[in-house]
Amino acid sequence: MQRPGPGLALVGAERSMSIWLAWYAVGLVALVLIAAGDLFFALFLIVVTELIFITLRPQPKFSASTYTPPAPAQWQPPITALRWAGIVGNAWTIGTTAVLLTVAILIVLVILSVMGFHHWLGVANFIVFALFVAWLSTRPLWIAPLRRALKVGATKQLGPYLATINVGTDGVEIDLRPLMFGWAARRSYRFYVGFGELDEIRMMDGLTAQGYMLSMEQYDPTFTVRMTWELAHFGMDQKARPSLISMLGIGTHLLLRSSTLFYMVGNADQFGPAAVAAWQAWRATHPVPATPTA
Repeated sequence: MQRPGPGLALVGAERSMSIWLAWYAVGLVALVLIAAGDLFFALFLIVVTELIFITLRPQPKFSASTYTPPAPAQWQPPITALRWAGIVGNAWTIGTTAVLLTVAILIVLVILSVMGFHHWLGVANFIVFALFVAWLSTRPLWIAPLRRALKVGATKQLGPYLATINVGTDGVEIDLRPLMFGWAARRSYRFYVGFGELDEIRMMDGLTAQGYMLSMEQYDPTFTVRMTWELAHFGMDQKARPSLISMLGIGTHLLLRSSTLFYMVGNADQFGPAAVAAWQAWRATHPVPATPTA
């Protein structure tokens, strides 16, 4: 099995740093709003924060024993160079942003202090403080039901325009309905993938799938460009089967992967369990040959 290149351990670190930076920024802004006693903007901050964090989740770490880059060997040197450039650039951006945010908030607090806001502390300030406390303390109770409701709504709205999978005993037929091929839901583009071409089939929830794809795109910065080109080629020539697909949604996703193929298909509640069961049944009758040891 092809081993992943350097930098694998750092893939996903930028995502975690971004999440911490976002929470840090929210905390700094909340501190200013408490000092100012601004209830309207406090509510606005809570809404904006939830809109941002509804899709944020730490990226899953790739396993060096199972992950294989979905690109030919000759692509690996430029991919590695782009990966390291992205990691260094993101780290610098996050670090400088944190410093600038801290300086800006300190300046605002100093201005408020000079203007005498520390003499105006009263009911409004305590109401804003109580609002933030209530929001953060109750968030674990309602955030999961909210995400489930969004999953149901997104599945109904996006399902006809994403893709579906027809499961067979020896493989699957992927039926694409991407918006780039046309708005009509009945228009579809189909191709077949045999189980013998795949190394893994598994399901994951929407946020995990989003994090996984962010890791994939960070580890292989050429992924999106190559996928876009292949889908455009497939749209013009039905015989040009794409090797890379990412059809993300909020609901359950199905990952089909090998060293040369990578398909992430959303809206998988209906076909995902059947695909996993068929894959496991096929793998039981077609075991992977043991790797000889030296």
